[in-house]
Amino acid sequence: MHRPFIRRLLFLFLIIDRLAEAFDVPCAQKLIGSDCLFDEECYGMNSVCRNSRCTCPTNFEEFDIDERTTICRLAPAKIGDSCQRDCKPPLLCRDGKCECWGGSIVDGKCVVPCPAGQQLYGVECTRVAHYMQPCEKDSQCVDPFNSCIAGTCQCAPGTTRDTVRGFCYAVCPDGMHPRQTCRRLFINDIDMLENAANTDSCPLGYRCVTYGSPYVGHCCRLRCPYGEPDLSQSCDAGASPDSKCRPLTHFCFTVSEPGWKSSLCCPRPCRDPTPLYVNGQCLSIAHRGDPCQIDQQCEGGITMSCSLGSCQCKLGYHENNDERFPTCTKDCTLEEVASNDRCLAKVQLGSRCYSNNQCIPSAECRFGTCQCRCGYKQVKDQLLGVRCSNPDDPLSIGSILDRVGDIFGNKQRGK
Repeated sequence: MHRPFIRRLLFLFLIIDRLAEAFDVPCAQKLIGSDCLFDEECYGMNSVCRNSRCTCPTNFEEFDIDERTTICRLAPAKIGDSCQRDCKPPLLCRDGKCECWGGSIVDGKCVVPCPAGQQLYGVECTRVAHYMQPCEKDSQCVDPFNSCIAGTCQCAPGTTRDTVRGFCYAVCPDGMHPRQTCRRLFINDIDMLENAANTDSCPLGYRCVTYGSPYVGHCCRLRCPYGEPDLSQSCDAGASPDSKCRPLTHFCFTVSEPGWKSSLCCPRPCRDPTPLYVNGQCLSIAHRGDPCQIDQQCEGGITMSCSLGSCQCKLGYHENNDERFPTCTKDCTLEEVASNDRCLAKVQLGSRCYSNNQCIPSAECRFGTCQCRCGYKQVKDQLLGVRCSNPDDPLSIGSILDRVGDIFGNKQRGK
């Protein structure tokens, strides 16, 4: 009696399992060929973002393992080697073989002679210039941290010259000399980024400021917004309770960029129960209906003001209970969503966005564009249109039940 149902259920689980296999790539990273803004977005060993596309760096070749998988491998470097797209310069990939195009073969190697004052750049000879030599564009200045300024190769803005050792070097954002070179760790490891206070090779209290490459840079001092950091206290999620940053007197000040994070245990100007520091005073944080002295106490004074000694919604905002505490939300139309003191238009997948609330269900605003959440896939059907489908719930039954629960839950809360 129940066997046909069990067979259908097992068949459904098999389909879901096959679908899930296609979503094992972290959604924050993109495969070779995808549009990108940062190197950190591109998923896979040695992949970089160049000309807004995930690709391979110089001396590497985009190599197709199969119809679905492309990797970066070292480009073939010998004449006659098999290739798919690229060879190590100055060789060119033609008809699946590496050829010496535009050069001469000397002792089995491809040699491209360049005139005096020029240098081989890829497969072409280009003009080069060193420090204080004449130039026409930045690419001609081949020394590190050099730019073409007023027709001469000079130290680029944000760098300075070491006159004794004869080279330009980058200074830290605060103008100080960097401590040492460094490398970033865990570039694509989301779990490590969430649980580690330091994700680079710099000493505690320093951050790895990179230049161009997401992996290599120099160590610059991290500074607290106020006071000096307590380097004996850790912001690691896995640190022991005795060594964790003490929340009563300190807080974890975090500096982060795509694929990198560093945290310091910094002192609080004020302590609980009056943790808010405004105009030289220590004040309490207030929500709607709480007593107050100034507007800034009322969740920053964006949606509320301190009226007659209590926090009240400003004109153009309405009362809202967001299951945490009473607050205020901006009045918006049905085609808009509230975001602090603005109304933002609801947008479809692939459109520009500023907030997750602008995107359709099961989507998020990632790198300024509405995209399906990690593990979800963009699909289109006649019934529901363009949406984000969960491989574990292809018919979006869970989302429908959640919405029904929200509607009835809101009705019960409104009674």
